[in-house]
Amino acid sequence: MTQSELFPSFSIDPVVTPADKILSPFSAVPDENLLAVRDRAYAKGLIPADFRGRIGVLLTEGADGLTVRLAFEPLSEGEGAAWDDLKDSAVWPRLDEADCQGFEFANARGEVKTLNAMLAELFAPFPDRDDDHGGREQRERRAKWRGMMVAAAKSPSVRLLAAHTKGELSDCRPVAVAEWWAGKSPVWQIRHDKAFIAPRSGARYLFDWLLDGIPHCEQDVICRETTPELPVLYEDDAMVIVNKPARLASVVGGRETVSAESILNEHYGKVHVVHRLDMGTSGVLVFAKKQEVLKALNAAFRARDVVKHYVARLEGELPKDNIPASGEIRLPLMLDWFERPKQCVFPQEEGGREALTKVSWRENVDTKRGVKTLVNLYPVTGRTHQLRLHCAHPAGLGLPIDGDPFYGSAGLLNESDDCRLCLHAAGVAFRHPVTNELVEVYAEPEFPDF
Repeated sequence: MTQSELFPSFSIDPVVTPADKILSPFSAVPDENLLAVRDRAYAKGLIPADFRGRIGVLLTEGADGLTVRLAFEPLSEGEGAAWDDLKDSAVWPRLDEADCQGFEFANARGEVKTLNAMLAELFAPFPDRDDDHGGREQRERRAKWRGMMVAAAKSPSVRLLAAHTKGELSDCRPVAVAEWWAGKSPVWQIRHDKAFIAPRSGARYLFDWLLDGIPHCEQDVICRETTPELPVLYEDDAMVIVNKPARLASVVGGRETVSAESILNEHYGKVHVVHRLDMGTSGVLVFAKKQEVLKALNAAFRARDVVKHYVARLEGELPKDNIPASGEIRLPLMLDWFERPKQCVFPQEEGGREALTKVSWRENVDTKRGVKTLVNLYPVTGRTHQLRLHCAHPAGLGLPIDGDPFYGSAGLLNESDDCRLCLHAAGVAFRHPVTNELVEVYAEPEFPDF
């Protein structure tokens, strides 16, 4: 099979000037060139009508314009199973060193490295343990990491980039690399036809190494020129409760240098976050001023003695009778191991954790993109991305939360600065840890019209 058969190609006129550096395929908004590539690929009949899986694209710039290369990764048989029939080991296979043989990469500087050598570097800071000190668990984690890295190496965008850095495609300058999903979603994940999605999480390491020597944007630290406003909703000697804006982290970590916690620390001295909201989620966030208050509030959250009220705007109109008659959504959730930090619906006997959300219809609202529905959500459990998945999954409400870049139908287009996750922590109610009086705090949601 020739390289052109492996990677179908065609030319395209640029819609916008290509970026000077390759943007991150994990969080960057696809530009108009990538959108045009996707649409042209379908118009040319290069995407089989029954194809279901990932499609990778590499866009290069030469004297004659832009050249597009495509690669395909069909959905595996195991991934297409019903979520309640899935087996953990089948979806996220555990691999030995021998399973990783045959993967060799060359980066843009001409350096060559095997996948096993990369894994050895990742494992090096963690010495081997014996079975009496967690050795068995360590081997299990490493086997899973090998599976994750092999899956990442097979990803279509990685294969394209690896072929380019080996000199198998062309010597033109790569200007963009991305992936989109084609076809129906696996029932345990949330995928949308033709939506740009991030490559598998294990591919971050491979991209960083392959692109060494090619201008590209690494994962930048987010430095804010101005400190976001953090309205105080309630305060006494024991605690302070604020209304966190969207796109502000609850605590510093990862890419953020400023958080709700760091802002409050500057004003009050040391405060302690009691619970957390995703960066994209706005709303009521509780901080303790004292360790003993933190301990008491943590106990109340663990005992589910705190009522948490969220408001979400869904992507479309949800009929009232689509709300479960019980007013509850019960779908067990689990970390999607090869897609961190995404979560998925997975059977409890295979590691999924109980997740329960109470839900009620609120109102329909008119927006620039049509009628959308506001719903009230009351999480009983507190799983990562619980509300987002319970809204988006067909066994839940069947409509993603508006503006969700992980589970929304627009995919990475929702990473745009003029968009946001329309999920708001509207209120909390609990007994004061010192006085035992009922504390109720509410903040009305304010979602943009997009």
